[in-house]
Amino acid sequence: MTRTVVAPSIVVGSYQQTLINKDRVAHGLRPLSWSSCLATIARSNAVRISYQGQNISHTNGPTRDLGCHLGYHAGENIGWYSAGINDTWANNAFMASPDHRANILSPYYHYVATSWVKGANGYGYIAVEFS
Repeated sequence: MTRTVVAPSIVVGSYQQTLINKDRVAHGLRPLSWSSCLATIARSNAVRISYQGQNISHTNGPTRDLGCHLGYHAGENIGWYSAGINDTWANNAFMASPDHRANILSPYYHYVATSWVKGANGYGYIAVEFS
């Protein structure tokens, strides 16, 4: 039997940045600017976690984020959603989680990039990189 490998479908620059910036402004923080360097990292991390399925994990995202030389602080939010790509769901889930919320509302970050990947299983996988 031949195994077919399905390449993930990548979506860069989703509505997630807009939702993050709405949350920040609502909490008296300035919006985050888009970074193409962080977008490259978000894309590669979203692809990586799409291959992990439901057992996603952080690896070296924040360390790689620092390599963009955008500041001295970096963070990462990752997640998956079984119904595919859904920015509103992901943002609500991140804001409901203390650690993810802390990244979104950190006063130390000035840049963000997001990427969704639709995995072979139909799930949506998101990586959000902050610096």
